[in-house]
Amino acid sequence: MNSQREAMPDRLRAIALLGIVVVNAPLLGIVGSAGLSPQSLAGPLNTAAAFLMIAFAQGKFYLLFSFLFGYSASFILKDNTRANRFRFSRRLLVLAVIGLAHAVFFFIGDILISYALLGFGLLALSRRSDRALKIWIVVTVTISILVITATVSLVALLPEPTTGLAYLDSALATGSFLEVAGARLESLPSVVIYVLLTQGGMAFAAFLLGLLASRQRFLADPQSRATQWRRMMIIGLSIGLPLQLVAAWLQVWSISAGSIYSEAGMAGLILGFATAPLLATGYVGLLGWILCRRPTFLQALTPAGRASLTVYIGESVLLSLLFCGYGLGFYGEWGSFPVMLAAVGSWGLLVLCARLWLNRFPRGPLEEVVARLTRRV
Repeated sequence: MNSQREAMPDRLRAIALLGIVVVNAPLLGIVGSAGLSPQSLAGPLNTAAAFLMIAFAQGKFYLLFSFLFGYSASFILKDNTRANRFRFSRRLLVLAVIGLAHAVFFFIGDILISYALLGFGLLALSRRSDRALKIWIVVTVTISILVITATVSLVALLPEPTTGLAYLDSALATGSFLEVAGARLESLPSVVIYVLLTQGGMAFAAFLLGLLASRQRFLADPQSRATQWRRMMIIGLSIGLPLQLVAAWLQVWSISAGSIYSEAGMAGLILGFATAPLLATGYVGLLGWILCRRPTFLQALTPAGRASLTVYIGESVLLSLLFCGYGLGFYGEWGSFPVMLAAVGSWGLLVLCARLWLNRFPRGPLEEVVARLTRRV
Protein backbone atom coordinates (compact mmCIF):
# COMPACT_ATOMS: atom_id res chain seq x y z
CA MET A 1 0.00 0.00 0.00
CA ASN A 2 2.83 2.43 0.77
CA SER A 3 4.13 1.96 -2.79
CA GLN A 4 0.87 3.47 -4.06
CA ARG A 5 0.91 6.37 -1.62
CA GLU A 6 1.04 9.79 -3.24
CA ALA A 7 4.23 11.68 -2.41
CA MET A 8 3.10 15.30 -2.60
CA PRO A 9 0.46 15.13 0.18
CA ASP A 10 3.02 13.80 2.68
CA ARG A 11 5.48 16.57 1.86
CA LEU A 12 2.73 19.15 2.19
CA ARG A 13 1.75 17.67 5.57
CA ALA A 14 5.32 17.89 6.81
CA ILE A 15 5.55 21.55 5.75
CA ALA A 16 2.15 22.25 7.34
CA LEU A 17 3.36 20.72 10.61
CA LEU A 18 6.22 23.21 10.67
CA GLY A 19 3.88 26.13 10.09
CA ILE A 20 1.40 24.90 12.68
CA VAL A 21 3.96 24.49 15.46
CA VAL A 22 5.43 27.93 14.77
CA VAL A 23 1.95 29.41 15.21
CA ASN A 24 1.15 27.26 18.26
CA ALA A 25 4.42 27.87 20.09
CA PRO A 26 3.59 31.41 21.33
CA LEU A 27 0.37 30.03 22.83
CA LEU A 28 2.47 27.47 24.68
CA GLY A 29 5.34 29.67 25.77
CA ILE A 30 4.27 33.31 26.00
CA VAL A 31 2.04 34.82 28.70
CA GLY A 32 -1.28 36.03 27.34
CA SER A 33 -4.28 34.35 25.73
CA ALA A 34 -3.49 35.86 22.32
CA GLY A 35 -0.10 34.14 22.23
CA LEU A 36 1.89 37.31 21.68
CA SER A 37 2.33 40.18 24.14
CA PRO A 38 4.10 43.55 24.08
CA GLN A 39 6.86 42.06 26.22
CA SER A 40 7.40 39.18 23.79
CA LEU A 41 8.04 41.69 20.98
CA ALA A 42 10.80 43.57 22.78
CA GLY A 43 13.76 44.04 20.46
CA PRO A 44 14.08 43.81 16.66
CA LEU A 45 14.58 40.04 16.51
CA ASN A 46 11.43 39.34 18.51
CA THR A 47 9.40 41.83 16.51
CA ALA A 48 10.66 40.42 13.22
CA ALA A 49 9.92 36.86 14.31
CA ALA A 50 6.35 37.75 15.28
CA PHE A 51 5.83 39.65 12.03
CA LEU A 52 7.10 36.77 9.90
CA MET A 53 5.05 34.22 11.83
CA ILE A 54 1.83 36.17 11.33
CA ALA A 55 2.52 37.04 7.70
CA PHE A 56 3.72 33.65 6.49
CA ALA A 57 2.20 31.10 8.89
CA GLN A 58 -0.77 32.24 10.96
CA GLY A 59 -4.00 30.98 9.44
CA LYS A 60 -2.34 29.38 6.40
CA PHE A 61 -1.00 26.03 7.47
CA TYR A 62 -4.06 24.80 9.31
CA LEU A 63 -5.83 25.34 5.97
CA LEU A 64 -3.23 23.18 4.22
CA PHE A 65 -3.71 20.54 6.89
CA SER A 66 -7.49 20.79 6.48
CA PHE A 67 -7.23 20.48 2.72
CA LEU A 68 -5.14 17.35 3.12
CA PHE A 69 -7.62 15.96 5.66
CA GLY A 70 -10.37 16.21 3.06
CA TYR A 71 -8.06 14.87 0.37
CA SER A 72 -7.22 11.78 2.44
CA ALA A 73 -10.82 11.27 3.54
CA SER A 74 -11.86 10.46 0.00
CA PHE A 75 -9.66 7.36 0.00
CA ILE A 76 -11.95 5.97 2.69
CA LEU A 77 -15.18 7.41 1.31
CA LYS A 78 -14.56 7.04 -2.43
CA ASP A 79 -16.91 4.07 -2.83
CA ASN A 80 -19.28 5.35 -0.10
CA THR A 81 -20.07 1.88 1.17
CA ARG A 82 -21.82 1.64 4.52
CA ALA A 83 -18.79 -0.12 6.00
CA ASN A 84 -16.38 2.63 4.95
CA ARG A 85 -18.70 5.40 6.11
CA PHE A 86 -18.93 3.66 9.47
CA ARG A 87 -15.15 3.32 9.52
CA PHE A 88 -14.76 7.03 8.80
CA SER A 89 -17.19 7.87 11.62
CA ARG A 90 -15.15 5.71 14.01
CA ARG A 91 -12.02 7.50 12.86
CA LEU A 92 -13.60 10.87 13.68
CA LEU A 93 -14.57 9.67 17.16
CA VAL A 94 -11.04 8.39 17.79
CA LEU A 95 -9.59 11.72 16.64
CA ALA A 96 -12.00 13.54 18.97
CA VAL A 97 -10.79 11.49 21.95
CA ILE A 98 -7.13 12.04 21.03
CA GLY A 99 -7.85 15.72 20.48
CA LEU A 100 -9.54 16.07 23.86
CA ALA A 101 -6.60 14.44 25.62
CA HIS A 102 -4.21 16.66 23.65
CA ALA A 103 -6.16 19.82 24.54
CA VAL A 104 -6.37 18.99 28.25
CA PHE A 105 -2.89 17.64 28.84
CA PHE A 106 -0.68 19.48 26.35
CA PHE A 107 -2.16 22.21 24.11
CA ILE A 108 -5.53 23.88 24.56
CA GLY A 109 -5.59 25.14 20.97
CA ASP A 110 -5.93 21.60 19.57
CA ILE A 111 -7.47 21.31 16.08
CA LEU A 112 -8.46 17.63 16.22
CA ILE A 113 -11.64 18.28 18.20
CA SER A 114 -12.76 20.76 15.54
CA TYR A 115 -11.74 18.35 12.78
CA ALA A 116 -13.82 15.59 14.34
CA LEU A 117 -16.89 17.82 14.60
CA LEU A 118 -16.52 19.22 11.10
CA GLY A 119 -15.68 15.79 9.73
CA PHE A 120 -19.27 14.67 10.18
CA GLY A 121 -20.28 17.53 7.90
CA LEU A 122 -17.76 16.27 5.35
CA LEU A 123 -19.25 12.80 5.68
CA ALA A 124 -22.74 14.18 5.07
CA LEU A 125 -21.63 15.92 1.86
CA SER A 126 -19.28 13.23 0.58
CA ARG A 127 -21.84 11.88 -1.90
CA ARG A 128 -22.64 15.26 -3.42
CA SER A 129 -21.64 16.14 -6.98
CA ASP A 130 -18.57 18.21 -7.85
CA ARG A 131 -20.83 21.15 -8.72
CA ALA A 132 -22.61 20.94 -5.37
CA LEU A 133 -19.29 20.83 -3.51
CA LYS A 134 -18.10 23.95 -5.35
CA ILE A 135 -21.25 25.80 -4.32
CA TRP A 136 -20.80 24.67 -0.71
CA ILE A 137 -17.19 25.89 -0.75
CA VAL A 138 -18.12 29.37 -2.02
CA VAL A 139 -21.00 29.71 0.44
CA THR A 140 -18.91 28.44 3.36
CA VAL A 141 -16.03 30.83 2.67
CA THR A 142 -18.43 33.78 2.37
CA ILE A 143 -20.20 32.95 5.61
CA SER A 144 -16.85 32.31 7.33
CA ILE A 145 -15.59 35.81 6.54
CA LEU A 146 -18.77 37.29 8.04
CA VAL A 147 -18.51 35.07 11.13
CA ILE A 148 -14.81 35.91 11.62
CA THR A 149 -15.60 39.61 11.40
CA ALA A 150 -18.46 39.31 13.89
CA THR A 151 -16.47 37.13 16.31
CA VAL A 152 -13.38 39.33 16.41
CA SER A 153 -15.55 42.42 16.82
CA LEU A 154 -17.56 40.82 19.63
CA VAL A 155 -14.46 39.68 21.51
CA ALA A 156 -13.05 43.19 21.23
CA LEU A 157 -16.20 44.61 22.79
CA LEU A 158 -16.00 42.38 25.85
CA PRO A 159 -14.69 44.28 28.88
CA GLU A 160 -11.61 42.13 29.51
CA PRO A 161 -11.33 39.39 26.87
CA THR A 162 -8.36 37.70 28.53
CA THR A 163 -9.71 37.58 32.09
CA GLY A 164 -11.20 34.12 31.73
CA LEU A 165 -7.82 32.69 30.82
CA ALA A 166 -5.80 34.42 33.56
CA TYR A 167 -5.94 31.29 35.73
CA LEU A 168 -4.56 29.23 32.84
CA ASP A 169 -1.58 31.58 32.50
CA SER A 170 -0.83 31.21 36.20
CA ALA A 171 -1.16 27.43 36.08
CA LEU A 172 1.11 27.12 33.04
CA ALA A 173 3.81 29.10 34.80
CA THR A 174 3.82 27.36 38.18
CA GLY A 175 1.27 24.54 38.30
CA SER A 176 1.74 20.81 38.46
CA PHE A 177 0.83 18.62 35.49
CA LEU A 178 -2.66 17.94 36.87
CA GLU A 179 -3.21 21.57 37.89
CA VAL A 180 -2.41 22.71 34.37
CA ALA A 181 -4.70 20.04 32.95
CA GLY A 182 -7.51 21.26 35.19
CA ALA A 183 -6.98 24.86 34.08
CA ARG A 184 -7.02 23.84 30.43
CA LEU A 185 -10.18 21.81 30.93
CA GLU A 186 -11.88 24.79 32.59
CA SER A 187 -10.97 27.08 29.67
CA LEU A 188 -11.54 24.54 26.91
CA PRO A 189 -15.21 25.24 26.02
CA SER A 190 -14.60 28.92 25.29
CA VAL A 191 -11.44 28.12 23.32
CA VAL A 192 -13.16 25.46 21.20
CA ILE A 193 -16.00 27.85 20.42
CA TYR A 194 -13.56 30.62 19.46
CA VAL A 195 -11.54 28.26 17.24
CA LEU A 196 -14.68 26.98 15.51
CA LEU A 197 -15.95 30.51 14.89
CA THR A 198 -12.67 31.94 13.60
CA GLN A 199 -11.20 28.90 11.84
CA GLY A 200 -13.91 26.25 11.55
CA GLY A 201 -15.65 27.60 8.47
CA MET A 202 -12.47 28.01 6.46
CA ALA A 203 -11.29 24.59 7.61
CA PHE A 204 -14.56 23.02 6.46
CA ALA A 205 -14.27 24.72 3.08
CA ALA A 206 -10.73 23.32 2.84
CA PHE A 207 -12.11 19.84 3.71
CA LEU A 208 -14.52 20.08 0.79
CA LEU A 209 -11.86 21.43 -1.54
CA GLY A 210 -9.59 18.54 -0.58
CA LEU A 211 -12.37 16.04 -1.25
CA LEU A 212 -12.99 17.62 -4.64
CA ALA A 213 -9.27 17.64 -5.46
CA SER A 214 -8.92 13.99 -4.48
CA ARG A 215 -11.64 12.97 -6.93
CA GLN A 216 -9.45 14.45 -9.63
CA ARG A 217 -6.22 12.97 -8.18
CA PHE A 218 -4.95 16.52 -8.13
CA LEU A 219 -1.77 15.80 -6.15
CA ALA A 220 -1.03 12.37 -7.60
CA ASP A 221 1.19 13.45 -10.49
CA PRO A 222 2.65 16.92 -9.94
CA GLN A 223 4.59 16.83 -13.21
CA SER A 224 1.35 16.74 -15.22
CA ARG A 225 0.01 20.00 -13.78
CA ALA A 226 2.86 22.45 -14.32
CA THR A 227 0.60 25.15 -15.77
CA GLN A 228 -1.85 24.90 -12.86
CA TRP A 229 0.91 25.04 -10.26
CA ARG A 230 2.39 28.12 -11.91
CA ARG A 231 -1.00 29.86 -12.00
CA MET A 232 -1.72 29.02 -8.35
CA MET A 233 1.74 30.19 -7.32
CA ILE A 234 1.52 33.51 -9.15
CA ILE A 235 -2.01 34.35 -8.00
CA GLY A 236 -1.51 33.15 -4.44
CA LEU A 237 1.82 34.86 -3.86
CA SER A 238 1.23 38.08 -5.80
CA ILE A 239 -2.14 38.79 -4.18
CA GLY A 240 -2.09 36.82 -0.94
CA LEU A 241 1.39 37.79 0.27
CA PRO A 242 0.95 41.60 0.14
CA LEU A 243 -2.38 41.31 1.96
CA GLN A 244 -0.81 39.12 4.63
CA LEU A 245 2.08 41.54 5.07
CA VAL A 246 -0.42 44.33 5.71
CA ALA A 247 -2.36 42.12 8.14
CA ALA A 248 0.84 41.22 9.99
CA TRP A 249 1.93 44.84 10.27
CA LEU A 250 -1.45 45.85 11.70
CA GLN A 251 -1.37 43.03 14.24
CA VAL A 252 2.23 43.52 15.36
CA TRP A 253 1.76 47.27 15.66
CA SER A 254 -1.37 46.75 17.76
CA ILE A 255 0.25 44.15 20.03
CA SER A 256 3.26 46.43 20.57
CA ALA A 257 0.86 49.26 21.45
CA GLY A 258 -0.82 47.10 24.08
CA SER A 259 -3.80 45.26 22.56
CA ILE A 260 -4.48 43.10 19.53
CA TYR A 261 -8.12 44.16 19.85
CA SER A 262 -7.59 47.78 18.90
CA GLU A 263 -9.28 48.89 15.68
CA ALA A 264 -6.07 48.31 13.72
CA GLY A 265 -5.51 44.95 15.39
CA MET A 266 -9.04 43.79 14.61
CA ALA A 267 -8.62 44.88 11.00
CA GLY A 268 -5.38 42.90 10.86
CA LEU A 269 -6.96 39.78 12.35
CA ILE A 270 -9.94 39.89 10.00
CA LEU A 271 -7.80 40.62 6.94
CA GLY A 272 -5.34 37.90 7.92
CA PHE A 273 -7.90 35.13 8.42
CA ALA A 274 -10.06 36.17 5.46
CA THR A 275 -7.23 36.22 2.91
CA ALA A 276 -5.14 33.36 4.30
CA PRO A 277 -6.55 30.91 1.68
CA LEU A 278 -4.88 32.97 -1.06
CA LEU A 279 -1.40 32.57 0.38
CA ALA A 280 -2.04 28.91 1.24
CA THR A 281 -2.95 28.38 -2.41
CA GLY A 282 0.30 30.03 -3.38
CA TYR A 283 2.24 27.64 -1.14
CA VAL A 284 0.66 24.58 -2.78
CA GLY A 285 1.36 26.02 -6.22
CA LEU A 286 4.96 26.79 -5.28
CA LEU A 287 5.63 23.26 -4.03
CA GLY A 288 3.95 21.72 -7.07
CA TRP A 289 5.92 23.98 -9.40
CA ILE A 290 9.20 22.99 -7.72
CA LEU A 291 8.30 19.28 -7.82
CA CYS A 292 7.75 19.55 -11.57
CA ARG A 293 11.43 20.45 -11.86
CA ARG A 294 12.87 18.52 -8.93
CA PRO A 295 10.71 15.47 -8.14
CA THR A 296 12.85 14.56 -5.11
CA PHE A 297 12.51 17.99 -3.48
CA LEU A 298 11.81 17.63 0.28
CA GLN A 299 11.73 13.86 -0.03
CA ALA A 300 13.40 13.61 3.38
CA LEU A 301 10.23 15.08 4.94
CA THR A 302 7.98 12.27 3.67
CA PRO A 303 8.15 10.19 6.90
CA ALA A 304 6.93 13.17 8.95
CA GLY A 305 3.98 13.50 6.59
CA ARG A 306 3.18 9.83 6.95
CA ALA A 307 3.28 10.15 10.75
CA SER A 308 1.62 13.58 10.85
CA LEU A 309 -0.67 12.84 13.82
CA THR A 310 2.25 11.63 15.93
CA VAL A 311 4.38 14.62 14.96
CA TYR A 312 1.53 17.07 15.62
CA ILE A 313 0.94 15.74 19.14
CA GLY A 314 4.66 15.31 19.73
CA GLU A 315 5.35 18.97 19.03
CA SER A 316 2.96 19.98 21.81
CA VAL A 317 4.45 17.44 24.22
CA LEU A 318 7.99 18.70 23.68
CA LEU A 319 7.06 22.37 23.95
CA SER A 320 4.92 21.76 27.04
CA LEU A 321 7.86 20.11 28.76
CA LEU A 322 10.03 23.05 27.77
CA PHE A 323 7.72 25.86 28.89
CA CYS A 324 5.33 24.62 31.59
CA GLY A 325 6.10 24.87 35.29
CA TYR A 326 6.11 21.08 35.68
CA GLY A 327 8.82 20.92 32.98
CA LEU A 328 11.75 23.26 32.48
CA GLY A 329 9.57 26.22 33.40
CA PHE A 330 10.41 28.79 30.72
CA TYR A 331 6.79 29.92 30.33
CA GLY A 332 6.64 33.69 29.88
CA GLU A 333 10.41 34.12 30.09
CA TRP A 334 11.32 34.17 26.39
CA GLY A 335 10.56 36.55 23.57
CA SER A 336 8.89 35.49 20.35
CA PHE A 337 12.15 34.76 18.52
CA PRO A 338 13.53 32.05 20.88
CA VAL A 339 10.03 30.62 21.33
CA MET A 340 9.64 30.15 17.58
CA LEU A 341 13.20 28.88 17.31
CA ALA A 342 12.26 26.21 19.87
CA ALA A 343 9.23 25.37 17.73
CA VAL A 344 11.37 24.83 14.65
CA GLY A 345 13.74 22.71 16.72
CA SER A 346 10.93 20.50 18.00
CA TRP A 347 9.68 20.01 14.44
CA GLY A 348 13.18 19.11 13.21
CA LEU A 349 13.69 16.59 16.02
CA LEU A 350 10.35 14.91 15.33
CA VAL A 351 11.03 14.79 11.58
CA LEU A 352 14.17 12.83 12.43
CA CYS A 353 12.30 10.59 14.88
CA ALA A 354 9.60 9.88 12.31
CA ARG A 355 12.22 8.87 9.79
CA LEU A 356 13.92 6.50 12.25
CA TRP A 357 10.60 5.04 13.42
CA LEU A 358 9.28 4.37 9.92
CA ASN A 359 12.50 2.63 8.98
CA ARG A 360 11.33 -0.13 11.35
CA PHE A 361 7.54 0.14 11.50
CA PRO A 362 4.84 0.64 8.86
CA ARG A 363 3.05 3.48 10.69
CA GLY A 364 3.69 6.12 13.30
CA PRO A 365 2.72 5.26 16.91
CA LEU A 366 -0.52 7.24 16.97
CA GLU A 367 -1.31 6.29 13.39
CA GLU A 368 -1.11 2.66 14.51
CA VAL A 369 -3.51 3.37 17.38
CA VAL A 370 -6.01 5.01 15.01
CA ALA A 371 -5.64 2.19 12.50
CA ARG A 372 -6.33 -0.47 15.11
CA LEU A 373 -9.29 1.37 16.59
CA THR A 374 -10.82 1.86 13.16
CA ARG A 375 -10.15 -1.77 12.25
CA ARG A 376 -7.61 -1.00 9.59
CA VAL A 377 -5.06 -3.70 10.42
